Amino acid sequence: MPNDKKISPIVDEREFKFIQEQIIPKKTWKHVVKSVIKTIMLAILFGIVSSVVICVAYPYVKDVIGDEDERKLTAFTKHLTLIRVAPIVPTVKEETPVNIVPVENKATLTIADYKELYKELDAIADEANRFVVSVTSIINSVDWLQNPFETSDITSGIIIQESVDKKTLFILVRYSKIKEVNKIRVTFDSDNVVEAKLANYDSKLDLAIIKVDESELSPKVKHTFKVATLGESISCSAGDPIIAVGNPNGYPYSREYGIITGKTTSAYITDNRVDLFNTDVTDNSNGDGVIINLRGEVIGIITHKFKSDLNANISTVLSISRIKSIIEDLITGIDRTYLGIRGADLTSEIASSLGVGNGVYVNEVETESPALEAGLQTGDVILKIDDNTIISMAQLNTIISSYQPKDEIVIVVKRTINATEEEDRELTLHVQLHKKKN
Repeated sequence: MPNDKKISPIVDEREFKFIQEQIIPKKTWKHVVKSVIKTIMLAILFGIVSSVVICVAYPYVKDVIGDEDERKLTAFTKHLTLIRVAPIVPTVKEETPVNIVPVENKATLTIADYKELYKELDAIADEANRFVVSVTSIINSVDWLQNPFETSDITSGIIIQESVDKKTLFILVRYSKIKEVNKIRVTFDSDNVVEAKLANYDSKLDLAIIKVDESELSPKVKHTFKVATLGESISCSAGDPIIAVGNPNGYPYSREYGIITGKTTSAYITDNRVDLFNTDVTDNSNGDGVIINLRGEVIGIITHKFKSDLNANISTVLSISRIKSIIEDLITGIDRTYLGIRGADLTSEIASSLGVGNGVYVNEVETESPALEAGLQTGDVILKIDDNTIISMAQLNTIISSYQPKDEIVIVVKRTINATEEEDRELTLHVQLHKKKN
């Protein structure tokens, strides 16, 4: 039998193995710790190598790229570093945000605080009263039996300027209150009443300047009076607190507290435009005076000339900023120039309809005026005065005031279609200015 078996020579030469797999021993906790430490060490090593490479390469990269690219590279490097270090940084669980409720501290005003506030306002008004005087206008008359008697009217005035030689005080008052009177008396206090003279006036604005001789003032008055400070009304706005001094409610040296309620109105007078604002101080037909801010500066003059039905029950005020130069001219007594028109600023819609980009519209040309003599007409649009482009009546007044009476100016106007004009045309007129009428 053995001799009959045929065994392959390959089988005889190969070692025969029945189990090919090897059994791997189970890892213990020591092996896990070693793996973690190995990972950490590799991460640290990577971070060190990356930092060294970046530090060495950075100066060369900076020379090649600009500042903007440098900021982008820095951001990218930070982002790359975060990605590389992320596996070894433990995840932090986000906490629920806490809603923070602001706590308001409310201050409660007491009656004492309220009284103290009014004491401070009264102190400002008391200081302002140092430039306020009482002005009495006297008219001599006779009764039906030919007996002479005097009638008087009281208004308020403010000391607006003192002469350089300190010999004369100039006082601003309403012209209508001292117009065509026989005497003007100024009361500084009960023991010091002096006579004043009319120095100058502007009937269009209802303003006048009277003057008194300082030599007639007592030493006490000389020591206590002050000259009013003219502030700026352009920066004022609705809601600003104000104080009215003078005789706003009809009584000398009275005062009223309030706010500015609006300053969007204006009035057009000969060759000029003046700005107005309103306050919530109750209007009194016998009252006048000035409006001051909480710094004690005059920002307006109470007026009755420019009142309208819309503000019949509240005080109307001339803004001081636009009339400062006029007051100065009245004090110095210089001759002012006169063109003789009443105009209006153009809105963008009206300018477009008239086919112009700028100018002022002539509403009226006064008789015996330089404007009428030169040929200006109602409906003309004044475009230029000499080399100055005209954009408003206020600007026109500034330009006219820079000339002297008898100076000649060139006015360019656009004459629109009317009964005598078949088409619009542009005209150049030569005008000789006159001395302004009071």
